[in-house]
Amino acid sequence: MTGPEFSGEEKRLAALTSRLPEGRSGLLRWPEAVDSTNTRMKEWARQGAPARSVLLAETQSAGRGRLGRSFVSPPGGLYLSYLLRPRLAPEDVGEITAWVAVAVRRALGRCCGFSPEIKWVNDLQWQERKLCGILCETVLRRDRVESLVLGVGINVSTAEEDLPPQLRQTAASLRSLGFPVPERSALAAELILALDELAADFPQGREDRLAEYRSACVTLGQDVMLSDGTAAHAEGLDEDFSLLLRLPDGSLRKLRSGEATLHRD
Repeated sequence: MTGPEFSGEEKRLAALTSRLPEGRSGLLRWPEAVDSTNTRMKEWARQGAPARSVLLAETQSAGRGRLGRSFVSPPGGLYLSYLLRPRLAPEDVGEITAWVAVAVRRALGRCCGFSPEIKWVNDLQWQERKLCGILCETVLRRDRVESLVLGVGINVSTAEEDLPPQLRQTAASLRSLGFPVPERSALAAELILALDELAADFPQGREDRLAEYRSACVTLGQDVMLSDGTAAHAEGLDEDFSLLLRLPDGSLRKLRSGEATLHRD
């Protein structure tokens, strides 16, 4: 007599929930593939899903990055979206991407024994190669923030040949960089727990997150090029995680969002 057969999702969820606190609230799903975990989570949010709901996937067919870019999501990555329901005005949510970067950095430190660098505003990297991308999106209702969707994509064991040729010099995985590859359920659990901590701390715990972000941010102190072609020097990070830039004419500019490419990139 044989026991019940379990689907791949059921096995993944069983391994994951065994590592999370018993009775943790929020929906939890881990299918093989989706178009985009953020797109699906935004649908969940509009349908009333509770805060701290999580959707993971093995691959994405239409992953999205910041500034309208696509996010390549081959096998070997960990793709996750997390639902946050804060009480905030739309103008006060700009710093959440930086908070997520700190949360992912903490999760990798706990699970893998190393803490990557942060490239302003949303990339985690090691040896100048990207390990993780972050996309945070707002769901609005009548000009009010109804929810925030926190999207994270980590290159865990992605092989170099599975990346598009144009990304092979700039992206890397934990495996290709020589770090031990954790059990996927272990890394997923640490990431969820770190985001649960963020949900509990946001926005009151800004001081500790800001200090950690500043210490890990490789953009600070560097010459950068902005998306509009302006050259500048990244002098520091403001209290809201904005980048403080010294322009060639000596003036100071505050950048809350956008792109600041390191000159060495």
